[in-house]
Amino acid sequence: MSRTPIDPASVSTVGNIAVIGKGAGSAANMQGDAVERLAVAFERSARRWEFIAYPAVVIFTLLAIYGFYQIYSVSRELRLLAEQLRPQMGQQLGQLTESMNTLTANIAQMSRNIDTMSNRVAAMASDTNEMAKHMSRLDSIDHQMGSMNQAVQSMAMHTDMMRWNIATMNRSIQKPMNFMNSFMPW
Repeated sequence: MSRTPIDPASVSTVGNIAVIGKGAGSAANMQGDAVERLAVAFERSARRWEFIAYPAVVIFTLLAIYGFYQIYSVSRELRLLAEQLRPQMGQQLGQLTESMNTLTANIAQMSRNIDTMSNRVAAMASDTNEMAKHMSRLDSIDHQMGSMNQAVQSMAMHTDMMRWNIATMNRSIQKPMNFMNSFMPW
């Protein structure tokens, strides 16, 4: 390493510090170097931010344009759908109106039928009350039917006795009649 001799013209003082530089205004030069270094550092930093910020701005712009395109597409499709459904909606609303009129007529008929049923149920209630009044007669008829039942049982028992008596008589007459039959020519 060789040393170069220092030129006294290039030495300047800034405050108490001796600065070696090129020429007499080297203190001003030193400040200019610092500003230059700051500018270089700022440029490097700006380049780094350019690598991040500019693509981000471009991506954001593309996303915004795509979002507006999607909104436009959806609104256009909805408009087309509404235009296609509009004629059918008129027909369907007409059919709905007819169906509602038919439904109203059917409900009115049902209401009349229910009124008729209500009148018939009221008539049935009065008939049932009338029948309840005549039920007291059924008790006497029931007693009479019971006594008739006893009389029929008694008749059946006497008829059975008569059958037994005739059968007994038949057996007692059968032997002498067989004997007499042998003498008869027919």
